[in-house]
Amino acid sequence: MTTRTIFPYLKFVIMGLLSLLIIIPLLFILLSSVKTAQEAALMTLALPSEWKWSNFTVVFEQGKMLRGLTNSAIVTGGSVLLTIAIGVLAAFILARRSGKFMIFVYLLFVAGLIAPPSIIPTIKFLQMIHLNNQFVGVILLYAALHSPFIILMMTGFVKSIPKEIDESAFVDGSRGLGLFIRIIFPLLLPSITTATVFVFLGVWNDFQWPLYLLGNSEKWTIPMSVYMFKSKFGTDWNYVFADLIIAMLPVLLVYSVAQKFIIEEMTAGAIKG
Repeated sequence: MTTRTIFPYLKFVIMGLLSLLIIIPLLFILLSSVKTAQEAALMTLALPSEWKWSNFTVVFEQGKMLRGLTNSAIVTGGSVLLTIAIGVLAAFILARRSGKFMIFVYLLFVAGLIAPPSIIPTIKFLQMIHLNNQFVGVILLYAALHSPFIILMMTGFVKSIPKEIDESAFVDGSRGLGLFIRIIFPLLLPSITTATVFVFLGVWNDFQWPLYLLGNSEKWTIPMSVYMFKSKFGTDWNYVFADLIIAMLPVLLVYSVAQKFIIEEMTAGAIKG
């Protein structure tokens, strides 16, 4: 057996071993979430003696997960819509227009990737415009934080679309925003899906800014709810793991739905390269 014939099997074995780095922790969390408190405290991969599906009910009732999920949906949904809208429209302008001013704007967005956000000035500014402890203030902040990267990423994708398509659409009567919506937007859909997943993960899993900007517990997002639940039930690991499972489900759902578009975009990029 030659090296060429062995390599596919060796690659399969290596990938299988690497996948265990993800599968084993997930399996551990899943099994521990349906155990009793005593069994979960042992931190093993053993099957539970009794499947305690009621742990999830306790988490929803005492951990107020439904409120956390709703708050996270509002913050994440608003941030994703605003960021993608700003990113795609700005990228279209930057990619289709030239000149020193466009170069200056492009470099300004690059600077937005480099400059770190300052916590105290941000809080003071939101207080000044009466948006502190408000979902709108957090959404605007997330849009400001993620827009530079999305704009730079989408600008590259827009530039890959030939300008001749714009010219043909212009001859047919499409121009301005209508040209973008009817012609450019459908071509960018896989790229927009990839950007959406990126922003979704960044906002949904963020703990820092909700901690600073949402002082009202009624407005806490999922990471804050999980943190407070862990503080309250730190010794009841079965409830803690059940809480983590619920917090992970939306992320897994979004990624599974968008996975097809992400793979298509990566494949298209590889072919273009």
